[in-house]
Amino acid sequence: MGETTNQIEWEIAQKRSELSDNLIELKHRAKAAVDWRSQVEERPGTMLAVAFAGGIALSALFSALRGPVKVYAQRPSGNPIEYDSPISRSSARPPGKFATATRKNLDALGGALLGIVATRTTSILDGILPGFQREFERARNSQSQI
Repeated sequence: MGETTNQIEWEIAQKRSELSDNLIELKHRAKAAVDWRSQVEERPGTMLAVAFAGGIALSALFSALRGPVKVYAQRPSGNPIEYDSPISRSSARPPGKFATATRKNLDALGGALLGIVATRTTSILDGILPGFQREFERARNSQSQI
C-alpha cells in the first residue's frame, strides 16, 4: 500500500479511459453486427442462406394462407372444368400425397436452414459479446427443463 493518492487517481483515470475505449469499440461492433450491408460484405454465403431460408419460410406461409390452387380450363362446349391441383385426377398418385411429401421436405429444409442461421448468429454474438454463448446455452437448458 505504498501508493500515493495521486498514483491511485491516475490508475483510476487510466481504467476509465480503457473502459471508455472498450465501450466505444463494443458500440461499433454492435452496429456492424446489425448492419445488413456489412454482414453481406463479410459473410455473403451466410447471408445468401438466410435470404434463401427466409424465402422458403415466406413461401410456405403464404401458400398455407392461400389454400389449394384451383386451375380452370374450358371445354370445347364452353363449360368450365375445375381441377383441385395442377396434377391431373387420373394420375397414379393422389393429389394430396405429393403436396404432403413436398411440404414435409420444405419444412425439414427450412428447419435445417433456421438451425444453421441460429448457430451462426449465436457465434457472431459470442464474438461481439464474450460469454454470450455460455449464457445462451444456460438459458436454453433451463427452458428445456421446464
